[in-house]
Amino acid sequence: MKVSFKFDNKIGFVSDDEKYEVKIKNSVVNNDEYHSPTELLLMAMGGCTSDDVLNILIKMRKNIKNYRCEVEGEKRDEHPKMLRYARIHYIFEGDASPEDIKKAIELSLTKYCSVSLTVKSAGIPVSYYYTLNGKDYN
Repeated sequence: MKVSFKFDNKIGFVSDDEKYEVKIKNSVVNNDEYHSPTELLLMAMGGCTSDDVLNILIKMRKNIKNYRCEVEGEKRDEHPKMLRYARIHYIFEGDASPEDIKKAIELSLTKYCSVSLTVKSAGIPVSYYYTLNGKDYN
């Protein structure tokens, strides 16, 4: 993997991974039209764990009809302005038990999701809860 960044005085940074450009907000330009690096980190965590969880549930032969993931975080006020925490909300509709869902999430967050494991290794707490067919579980 390799990415590059160039400064643009209207955007912030334009990153190129040789596939396409990604526009990133920075503190010099502070263009709220684009995502900050920390927002991109939360997106990466949500995408990484979502991929794991859905693949695990497919391998368990569970029929998930709808899925959504929301990731929330808060940055510290002092420098370095690292995340204080990350909280992931998994939302499912389908034919799976709460135990199946919990097992898939736990496997992702403790074994497979490299992004959440990297965040946790920095000492940032990552928690989760999930909703299955309209009912919340911790």
